[in-house]
Amino acid sequence: MRIAFVTDAYIPVPSGTAVSIEILKVALEKLGHKVFIFAPEYPGLRHKEKRVARLPSIFSLTNPYAPIVFPVFSPNKKLIKKLGLDIVHSHYFFRPFNFAKSLADTAGVPLVSTFYKIFPEYARQNKSIFSGFDKILNQTIRFANSCDHIIALSQTSRNYLADLNITAPMTVLPVGIFLKDYTSFPPQAVKERFNIPPSRKLLLYVARCEDDANMILLLKAFKRVWKALDDVHLLIVGGGRKFNDYRRLAHLQLFNQYVTFTGFLPKNLVNKIYGAADVFVYPKTLDPEPLAVIESLAAGTPVVAVKGLGAQDFVSDNQDGLISSVSVEEFADKIIELTRRDKMRLEFSLRARANAKRFRASNLTCDLVELYESAISRNKDKFF
Repeated sequence: MRIAFVTDAYIPVPSGTAVSIEILKVALEKLGHKVFIFAPEYPGLRHKEKRVARLPSIFSLTNPYAPIVFPVFSPNKKLIKKLGLDIVHSHYFFRPFNFAKSLADTAGVPLVSTFYKIFPEYARQNKSIFSGFDKILNQTIRFANSCDHIIALSQTSRNYLADLNITAPMTVLPVGIFLKDYTSFPPQAVKERFNIPPSRKLLLYVARCEDDANMILLLKAFKRVWKALDDVHLLIVGGGRKFNDYRRLAHLQLFNQYVTFTGFLPKNLVNKIYGAADVFVYPKTLDPEPLAVIESLAAGTPVVAVKGLGAQDFVSDNQDGLISSVSVEEFADKIIELTRRDKMRLEFSLRARANAKRFRASNLTCDLVELYESAISRNKDKFF
């Protein structure tokens, strides 16, 4: 099968979407399929990749990774037809651009779209990012209904999309991971690398440092955890536009010596840190599939996550982690409980590794191929 991926967030964008696309690309190619990627041409990027088309785009002044026009010029229609595509799959992170639909129409193939972000809800909670909730809501519905199939990454996000009266067929299908990638460094080696005293329990957060990441909730909760426990340390892995703001805020707190901000780290290094933590903490509520949560489970680290558009669909409450409401007090109390109770953590850790096997990339990618085949079959039926 010849598959086109269209995305507005690909390497080197530090996002779960870019990671997911790379996982799907590798897994599909292992099955013998060919994947062609259409992504923005980022300023300063010189690296050329096989079957990756970097298209000129116009970017936001406040975020060099966020295109506001993608692409500036559409690829030549004759070249598109020469690719002999079977299907187009869009992976939009910043906004649902029209390019994927025009590419599918030009190639005469179906369009499948994965919703990595529930744009209307993001607009509701981040009013400065979009021009208005109603506009992005209508844009999302219009784009979704132009697709031949929608992939929701969690049941919760599917329910949200279904309530928008989207008529396109919809399937819940998370992106898988390669379980072998999460063999960890020894905990003491990780603590030594980041100058964390070896006796402290390690709490880990991996994601962007942005307003939509609920960083204030995380820091307020950690303040309560720190007051309750004298042997705990918070390691924050990730960068973002608000990275320096949150680091400065943390450094003004009495617990500043118990928090370490690393900034962005190479993905292969992050994968080996998960298992060194005692508890993975996740305050974000807007991610349909919090990839870092699944990666933590694969490494055997139990999770305390805030209920939102997806986290509770991947963490089995009181089995391999704990789910909290959007409450500083409850989030902190659950972190304290799991950090204090060594036996509970061990039991959760064993279940986490076992439960993570359901997210094996090879299995979920086979399900994706079946979905592609179904969409292609339905598309052919339109003409007969």
